[in-house]
Amino acid sequence: MAQSMSYEEFAVQYDRGSADNIYNTLLDRPAVQSKCPPLAGRRVLEAGCAGGRLTQWLVDEGARVVAVDASPTLVELARGRLGDRAEVRVHDLQQPLDFLPDAAVDVVVSSLTLHYLEDWVPTLTEFRRVLAPGGTVVLSTHHPLNDFEISPSGDYFRVEELRDEWPSFGPPTPVVRFFRRPLGRVIDDVLRAGFVLREMYEPRADPARREQFGKRFDKLSRKPWFLVLVLGHPGGPTGDGPAQTAG
Repeated sequence: MAQSMSYEEFAVQYDRGSADNIYNTLLDRPAVQSKCPPLAGRRVLEAGCAGGRLTQWLVDEGARVVAVDASPTLVELARGRLGDRAEVRVHDLQQPLDFLPDAAVDVVVSSLTLHYLEDWVPTLTEFRRVLAPGGTVVLSTHHPLNDFEISPSGDYFRVEELRDEWPSFGPPTPVVRFFRRPLGRVIDDVLRAGFVLREMYEPRADPARREQFGKRFDKLSRKPWFLVLVLGHPGGPTGDGPAQTAG
């Protein structure tokens, strides 16, 4: 297999591909959107915004969005797409969110991003720090069962690096590096970061959109591809109210 690529190396390809890739448009984004609380008037941190396609929906819902991504090219694409409707900045989620004070946001949304990090706990701990009491985190990631199928070790209980070819985002075909972890480790990391696990959701292909899924419908209605977690800040009951310190 060829050497893995960073998103910066195929940023434009990824942005174009994610516009109509069914895994993004019919499976992940609808699942994440369905689990978000009401967003009008709330301050939202989007962690891993890519080219801003989900960000557009967040601002259309009335959220005040701060969106970050590690790829400068994807950030520029997002800024071009959003204009002054959101604050978009380059930021590596392995570093502290030092541009945000404590309890500054009501909601954190992170779509298909955390599996690029080997250690989730520091990043999740930062999410908890910037989240107001009662706030909500909605994140999606690769499903552990699906990733295990390409495990080089065959040891489900390991956290290990994987490399996978994504031909639908080529040519040239990118080889993407990410990390797989067992479900127990996912939940343990959430709890170690101080969150309450409100919901764990395994999206599947919607029968009402069978024609749009096409030949992939059977596979995606029977096999888990992504995992969506809804997390709560333990300092409040529901996450229904806006952060008192949000600017």
